[in-house]
Amino acid sequence: MPPVRFIHVSDIHHQLDWKKRTWSSSGLQGALGRIELHGFGRLKRFSEAATQWARILEDIELHAPDHVLLTGDLTAMGHPEELEAMHATLRPLLEARRLTLVPGNHDRYLDARAFERVFSAHLASDLPEYADAHGYPFVKLLGDDVALVGLDSTRVAGVMQYFVGRLGADQLASLARVLDDPRLSGRTVHVLSHHGPLAKDGPALLKVLHGRSVVLHHGHSHIRSWRPAENERPHLFGGGSSTEPGREGFWLVDVENHRTLEATRLVPGQR
Repeated sequence: MPPVRFIHVSDIHHQLDWKKRTWSSSGLQGALGRIELHGFGRLKRFSEAATQWARILEDIELHAPDHVLLTGDLTAMGHPEELEAMHATLRPLLEARRLTLVPGNHDRYLDARAFERVFSAHLASDLPEYADAHGYPFVKLLGDDVALVGLDSTRVAGVMQYFVGRLGADQLASLARVLDDPRLSGRTVHVLSHHGPLAKDGPALLKVLHGRSVVLHHGHSHIRSWRPAENERPHLFGGGSSTEPGREGFWLVDVENHRTLEATRLVPGQR
């Protein structure tokens, strides 16, 4: 079998012009996100995110991956207009079933379930018996050799945990059952989580993945990274921020199996 080609993108942070919107318009729930935007300079830093993202979409078609992985933080605040705008840019990939995505903490700031309302048609699981009431973990079976598992790392207890993320014991237990399911036997499993090993219970996640035929993809940290598989630990890919100036780009990953793969960092427009 030829290698399966993936492109891994993350942390797009598409944003409205929040300078023109009052703080009260985002309410108390959105205060943390507004502090990041205005106080930490994210509003200015990601002002060209939409332009950068359009260039990356062109690159995706050029590199012709079998599948695209998007590990969260599609938006700055999770505003429905931001999510709908991202959905519009992703529609060709979604309709072709060439994209799998999970939410990030920024996609939750204004409305905890807006992400699912916008993308619900594309979060359906091929093994729905393992999904909880929110739909996670979901599983997509690609051909005979690949499975994708989407996790939600925004199961936070207290608002400050949005920064570190949390999967929760129940979701981790469901993930273990998914990976033990005989229908995944012989497949390379790509697990997607926004916070990944950076989450509060990241060590517990790595324990579940230990010794399995898995590649882990995550976002959140805006530094693009790859920790190759070592002993019984899987490959760990950090998607970085695909649109942040000076850090923009994505991973191009050609996978033979969970141990054998080639990965290349690319910046927009690079051939």
